[in-house]
Amino acid sequence: MPPAELIDGSAGDFSAGCTDAGASVAPALSGEVILTPKVTGGFTGDVLPDGWTVTPWVDGGAGRLEDGMLSLDGAILRSEPLMLSPRSLEFSAVFAARPDQHAGLGTNFVDVPWVMFSTKWGRRLYGRTHLLGVDDKKLSADWFDGPHRFRIDWNILDIVFSVDGNRVAHLMVPMPGYMRALAANQRLGQQPLRIEWMRLSPYAPAGRFTSRVFDAGTVADWQSAAWEADVPEGTSLTMQVRTGDTARPGRSWSPWRRLRRSGDPVAASSRHLQYRAELATSDPAWTPALREVRLSYSTTGPGTRPGDAAGAGGSSSSFVSGRRLGFQ
Repeated sequence: MPPAELIDGSAGDFSAGCTDAGASVAPALSGEVILTPKVTGGFTGDVLPDGWTVTPWVDGGAGRLEDGMLSLDGAILRSEPLMLSPRSLEFSAVFAARPDQHAGLGTNFVDVPWVMFSTKWGRRLYGRTHLLGVDDKKLSADWFDGPHRFRIDWNILDIVFSVDGNRVAHLMVPMPGYMRALAANQRLGQQPLRIEWMRLSPYAPAGRFTSRVFDAGTVADWQSAAWEADVPEGTSLTMQVRTGDTARPGRSWSPWRRLRRSGDPVAASSRHLQYRAELATSDPAWTPALREVRLSYSTTGPGTRPGDAAGAGGSSSSFVSGRRLGFQ
């Protein structure tokens, strides 16, 4: 029989575990574990998160939570509170190729200062700033094809714009003053501006995430633990595992054991397994992000359905027979 796998790879999966104050399960459709940011807003649910408001920009404007995103139609989204630089704003959004869609930093996108990704006249995206005057940087028109990850580094003396981890613009523009996270679609009708989540640094210096308990259904040979993560320079991610059989009286967990790299062998036999992630950063503008964990095991013994979590508060995990291609 090929090995089976138990997987954490969604916000629901990670939310079945627990975090300390320094770590958070990011409110995103795909799910990830990060260090806790100063300001965060996820728009995948049925209500706006605390500290975020939507108001009309024009008569009839509104925001709607639908399909895991906030759709802005003639409306503006804003967070509290106002803050000084240096800050880094990240957000996941779908811009439409139409005029006057913006997302970035400012007080209200009318008064200065402001810094934004903007469709401007609708044919492409721009990196834009305004203090004493408007500075524009024309960007590629490739960012209208679906959701992308946008980032603005608001530094003391300059502004850096990035998309999907790649720097796309750098403006040597000092931007003093107080700003907040904002997103706005100034026009009513047609395609909305869609926002999945926004978050603003600084990030906590360190945090810990402990997974739910994974249950193989019977005593199993745990073969390997692999994970997918972003670990920017100045950050770190350490993974540990422990095994045990908590359903049997007198049996306890093994000590936590560090895994040196993704794909390392677990080399233990037990019914249950749990992993722990230690996250840290020396740069408050950046966080590591754990996005998927895959636990490979084999067993031929009888038992319950693989994937049933053990213990109080457990929940079912994803189950895949064999290995999924394309994972590194």
